[in-house]
Amino acid sequence: MRYGVWDKLAHKYNRLWVQKYSLGPTRREVKKIVLPLLADKPELKILDVGCGTGQLIKEISEQYPEVDYLGIDVAHNMVEIAANDNTGVNVQFKHCPIEEFTSEEQFDLILCTHAFPYFPDKPGMVKKFATLCKGNGKVIIANSSTNSLKDLIINFGLKATTSKAKYLSIEEMKKLFAAAKLNLLDVKIIREKFYMPTIALFDTERKPE
Repeated sequence: MRYGVWDKLAHKYNRLWVQKYSLGPTRREVKKIVLPLLADKPELKILDVGCGTGQLIKEISEQYPEVDYLGIDVAHNMVEIAANDNTGVNVQFKHCPIEEFTSEEQFDLILCTHAFPYFPDKPGMVKKFATLCKGNGKVIIANSSTNSLKDLIINFGLKATTSKAKYLSIEEMKKLFAAAKLNLLDVKIIREKFYMPTIALFDTERKPE
């Protein structure tokens, strides 16, 4: 199974070393964007794609429990842990690949942290994010990015320990956003240690109709 490794990792995911130098710092930077928005508009709806064990939703919902949250992930065990760790009345999790996900409503914020490299159809997924996002809503994507020989070597090692992935460069991501009619507002580079690859956080906004 293509994503079976994530089910196997689920029960130790929150204790992996990358939490300290990659996943945790990424959540910190995402929250710097999201929390001020929720302070002004607590009625927003958030979709977390590739939510894993629900860490990001948990950290945000602890401060803003009134927001509607939905997390989706391909790994059943990840979703199960997320649901057990997040008991807020406005928090839901669903075992579903993004390729199969449908929704009758759109979301104000779509978050995708460290899952995007594993999507086979990356242009299609960015366009789907744009479709699922309300006009003037935000799509925030953050993941390892290959922009140098060093990044290439480190990301090759990451790929060998998880599942098939492609870590696009910042310039390649910019082209995907332009094709999906998402305005790129900012790119934040996250690098906690010299032996970590470039982690790029893309803050985008959907153009209004």
